[in-house]
Amino acid sequence: MNDRDAATAVLGRPELTRLWQAARHRLERNGRAITAAPIRLDDLSPAEVDAVCGLLGVRRPADGRIRVSLAVLDTALLKSALGGGVIATLEVLSGPVVDRRAERAQARGERETLWRTAHGHPAASDATVQRWLDALRRRGRLAKLDLVDPAVLVERTLDLVGWLLINRADSTAAPVPLAVLAADRFGDAHALDADTALGALAFDAVCVLSESNDARRAWAAFGVQLDRLSSSALAFMLPGMPESLSGTAAGTGEPLRVTHRMIDRGFGLASEHAGRVWICENPAIVSVAADRLGTRCAPLVCLEGMPGTAAIRLLTALCTAGASLAVHTDFDLGGLAIASHVIARFGATPWRLGTADYLAALTGPSVALVHTIGETPWDLHLGPTMNERRRAVHEESIVDTLLDDLRLD
Repeated sequence: MNDRDAATAVLGRPELTRLWQAARHRLERNGRAITAAPIRLDDLSPAEVDAVCGLLGVRRPADGRIRVSLAVLDTALLKSALGGGVIATLEVLSGPVVDRRAERAQARGERETLWRTAHGHPAASDATVQRWLDALRRRGRLAKLDLVDPAVLVERTLDLVGWLLINRADSTAAPVPLAVLAADRFGDAHALDADTALGALAFDAVCVLSESNDARRAWAAFGVQLDRLSSSALAFMLPGMPESLSGTAAGTGEPLRVTHRMIDRGFGLASEHAGRVWICENPAIVSVAADRLGTRCAPLVCLEGMPGTAAIRLLTALCTAGASLAVHTDFDLGGLAIASHVIARFGATPWRLGTADYLAALTGPSVALVHTIGETPWDLHLGPTMNERRRAVHEESIVDTLLDDLRLD
């Protein structure tokens, strides 16, 4: 080991760690300036005090507290076998000493340039785009996206916004799917997906420009359609007009998957004649109802978990037309969360979801309840009872009871 390696090993021993940490913090904060302003080192152990005092060549303080000037430390290190000052020593021991002050100034400059350039973009000649940019900056939206190059993203978004504004009339007359727009403008059908930075920023823009926080309405204002086929709601025996898709399905006792496209274009749903619509969580209930009850089953909608966008639109349409909703789910954490959501959002009534219903269901098959049930506002005794019994009951276990309610005379 040469003298330099030996000096590095001595300076890197644990007893000097707090000194180096404090020195690095001060230098990175003040622009790497070596000043005489002291660094406070309090509550040092005897070994740490001895190490720091030995390095500086000063007497040991009586109270274990040391004040270290960076200038004095720099001089002491220049005389050491390592031969470098405090900055060189820190970089040998633990990497570059970063000028945080310069970094912050550079970041501020880059942000100012970004916003100045953005406001000078051709699309920003529209006053609504200017308001969006102001709101974007005020909300710190770009920082939340954690971008490598935010200026490029803002420019690409403004290019898209400008195109949407110019082509708005033609696009709304002949709407296109979002994926088609993304492929056409960026060569990537997924470029505007909600989980991409560009998709998130573009959505932010169309929401502000359309004055709507609803994704479908916001994009539709510019003639862009979100996926209208992959999301669907499973329905059975919803009333329909003669010779319509809904009417044919109801007339033959066949379950029907209702997509956004069907809701947009109309599929013959006679919502005003729905009356009471029953809601279940699991598709097996619909399957059994179709097999056993057929056309003698009351109108039924299956959520298949927390309601998706298609299910929400279908339930909204039914409620708007005057239908009343009754919801049943599994007696478990997820099921009751779904029920609570539907009850709160749509004013649905609980369907066999009370404490007495739960206790009756326990006479049949059940499984272990692995989660704690929170408050159930429609029946304050249900949650505590389930937490006490520690059993969950799936809808499929009480299908006969549910079918009795669904059976039309």
